Amino acid sequence: MKHPFTAKPSYRKVVAALVESEERYRTLVEGVRRYAIFMLNPKGMIMTWNRGIYELLGYSREEVVGRSGGMVFNKKDRVAGTFEKELACATRTGESVSVRTNLHKNGSELQVHDTVSALFDTAGVLIGFAKVARAIDNNKNGFDADPSGVELAKALAVIAVEVEHRRRLEEQLLTAIEQERERLGRDLHDDLSQRLAAAGVTLQMIVKELPNGTPGRTQLEKVGKSLVDAIGVARNLSRGLHPVTLTNQGLPAALEELAARVPTHVEFTWPRTERLDLKKSVALHVYRIAEEAVGNATRHSRANKIKIALKSTSPGKGILTIRDNGKGFRQNSASRGMGLQNMKYRASVIGGTLTISTGLHRGTLVECTLPIRQKVTKS
Repeated sequence: MKHPFTAKPSYRKVVAALVESEERYRTLVEGVRRYAIFMLNPKGMIMTWNRGIYELLGYSREEVVGRSGGMVFNKKDRVAGTFEKELACATRTGESVSVRTNLHKNGSELQVHDTVSALFDTAGVLIGFAKVARAIDNNKNGFDADPSGVELAKALAVIAVEVEHRRRLEEQLLTAIEQERERLGRDLHDDLSQRLAAAGVTLQMIVKELPNGTPGRTQLEKVGKSLVDAIGVARNLSRGLHPVTLTNQGLPAALEELAARVPTHVEFTWPRTERLDLKKSVALHVYRIAEEAVGNATRHSRANKIKIALKSTSPGKGILTIRDNGKGFRQNSASRGMGLQNMKYRASVIGGTLTISTGLHRGTLVECTLPIRQKVTKS
């Protein structure tokens, strides 16, 4: 019997499994009791609610989500800006731990052990905070509701298993997407393009048999030219959906083909001096990263020069760099675009890292580290 993560489920099955996992993950987090767990955005606004928030502080989901995390602080701490200082400390050091007084919905105060952890993406950009609070019951000789953290540890262990499950599903989703793109690409190339080509040949034969001046011949010739254009469009779409050249000839040839698809005014430099031995899956993800970076440079950055380099940096490691002279963007917004997130995720899937260096009017440099299987050989 195959392990569920080694099989190749369809795209729809993987998406359905992810939806199910998302619901299960939400239920797990919301079901943790005795601990108030908040997820905050970078500005400190509450994004999620769990059962522990209601049990500890009396607030329902509708009363906290979308509001500042400082709402549970007492008046003195709010005036002193304690919440903002807590987030600043977590941002600077990674974590802020304290014992303080929180405000219950009914107006009473209770002492809590409060931990705030800053969350950063792979590029080091702050994406939010995780805040966990538990009550300290001073009326029972310092008795803690969960002194050793056993309940929380159990809950976090289950959540960790679910997170790993989701990570593997996400990897499967990438594979399923590529398989679907490959199927569509081959259908376009092997089926539709061939049908259009056959129709074009038939039409040419008909036109040749018609004497000059025959009514409708000019229109048929125009139809023939349109068919030729349609064949070119179908083949370009096919190459865009799935890089057949990558499978048949390798990454350098696929990058050359990518260069041929950029607008004619763009100077595309691809130095073909090194050839790296990459696993098929690694080469595909690297190609998709390059494709996304080139697309961003041509569509959004208004670049007219793009340079790609792929080389080894040490035994077993290589690096892909894509540099453009476009308008760039603010560094703190580098993680917002879905395309940039996809690039970073693809890099993590192959065991590499992706960094983006940019700034307004400074162009953009994308660097992706990647594993290689052997030493570089000169081509």
